[in-house]
Amino acid sequence: MKKYLYGLLALSAVACSTGGERNDDPVEGVWRGTIALNDSTNLPFNFEWKGKDSLYSMTIWNGEEEIQTERIETDGDSLIIRLPVFANYFKIKKGEERMDGYYINPDADNYRLPFNAMAGDSSRFKAGEMNCCDINKKWAVKFSPGTEEEYPAIGYFQQQGTSVTGTFLTETGDYRYLEGVLTGDQLHLSAFDGAHLFYFKARIESGQKMNGRFFSGRSWTEPWMAYRDDDFQLRNADSLTFLKEGYESVRFQFFDTEGKQHSLEDEQYKDKAVIVQVMGSWCPNCMDESRHLKEVYTQYHPQGLEIVALTFERARDKETAVQRAVKMKEDLELPYPVLMAGYTREDKAAEALPMLNHVMSYPTAIYLDRDHKVVSIHTGYSGPGTPVYDKYVADNKLLVERIVSEEQEAEKSENL
Repeated sequence: MKKYLYGLLALSAVACSTGGERNDDPVEGVWRGTIALNDSTNLPFNFEWKGKDSLYSMTIWNGEEEIQTERIETDGDSLIIRLPVFANYFKIKKGEERMDGYYINPDADNYRLPFNAMAGDSSRFKAGEMNCCDINKKWAVKFSPGTEEEYPAIGYFQQQGTSVTGTFLTETGDYRYLEGVLTGDQLHLSAFDGAHLFYFKARIESGQKMNGRFFSGRSWTEPWMAYRDDDFQLRNADSLTFLKEGYESVRFQFFDTEGKQHSLEDEQYKDKAVIVQVMGSWCPNCMDESRHLKEVYTQYHPQGLEIVALTFERARDKETAVQRAVKMKEDLELPYPVLMAGYTREDKAAEALPMLNHVMSYPTAIYLDRDHKVVSIHTGYSGPGTPVYDKYVADNKLLVERIVSEEQEAEKSENL
């Protein structure tokens, strides 16, 4: 797995406080934060705080993942902490050893979740000295079992004593880097990536079964169950989304974040292999895929590869949607165009791409050869928090080399 550090800016936050006010700089070091999802459930995470005199940085971690922001503004005795890629932020009252305030999602109605943090606490969850069993194996998982909403997943866990990391891989993506504890027969895992609040808990029965509950954000919750099964597989991600009968390619015409119109008929894409990325700035797996595609673009663009992202935003209006897309593109430093394919919370991907049977997942990657015929459509993304990520990267490299291959073009010419 890779460790990601999301460095955004040089320390450059400017104080807005006036002379004579108390400074009360938070102490440097490790903190434990909690976000209240509801009256009875708190999502814990750890972060490191650095800086003084209104020049601060905050680094959140989940297992091997690190998320750093230096976009921290001072407003009197309060701090506004802007998070990378996503629009969400903290507004807190600063103190030397305690922070209190709110975690805010500006794109949702009245989304202000209570937040507090204490300095010097490196424990995410409180763990006892004993655990019931070894869970270092592959688990077959069902979310919302026995209902119409049931969907499968694979649970991957790495356990060392009472400490556990891992993730859940579904057919539409993964739940990224989870970190927690196994204490007694109780499993607790959480992740906070700046916008997504994931908390999983479960009771383990005889080391062979799990029964638990999943909490996400301020309102979503569902049951889940799991059992050991090293042979369990999800459906092939390259078979879930496909072209309807009578189509060989995709067509679109959208404006980028600077107001320039793009379509596959443009000179920029003529005789070029193209990856069309269906995504959104709110989507955690899209963030992971974008980082990977940025590397792919750097390597294969000189050989004739273009990448274009179609973003479907979930904002209140068009202007806000463009702002969200611009922030994502700048924070991720994407070298390829991001086109505004949708502006509202209503999912319009199926209407924008009617030649597909459906858009099952964000992200979805559509691979076109130099004639712009569809070669493959990959649903979802198995990110760097999963043990199958390296295989995905290797397989994807072979696919990209196939669509940019000049030999492929020569073979076509010979067959004509």
